[in-house]
Amino acid sequence: MTARDIAYTPREMETIRQLEALWAYASRCAALPAAEPTCASLWDAVDIAAVAAFTLAALYLVRRMARNLLAVRANRMRDAEAVRVADPITMARYKAETDKLLDVAEEENVAERIRKALAERQAKESWQRPGPGGTPEGPAKP
Repeated sequence: MTARDIAYTPREMETIRQLEALWAYASRCAALPAAEPTCASLWDAVDIAAVAAFTLAALYLVRRMARNLLAVRANRMRDAEAVRVADPITMARYKAETDKLLDVAEEENVAERIRKALAERQAKESWQRPGPGGTPEGPAKP
């Protein structure tokens, strides 16, 4: 059974005829010199197809290379972060005991300590500010 024995629709037959005509044209142009003016459209189409195929292949390769480079960069950043942070055992050894930070003895008067610290700070700031005469020691001598 050959392709001619199969029943095709008229549309399919027209497509087959066009393909056969295109094949005959391409075969004749392949046998003729490339400078032949009657075959210019075929060679233009071949050139466009070759450039498109080359461009697609180049884009595919560049995309793969970029993906690999980004994966290597991410891996290096991950490794650098792992080196920067200590392992869990070391982190557990030096873990801050946060429950002890907020323990305040009942006998200590927190409000009194705050007032005392503010008074010390104000005294220190007033000493560092220049006085009316422009010096920290006080007014300028006449």
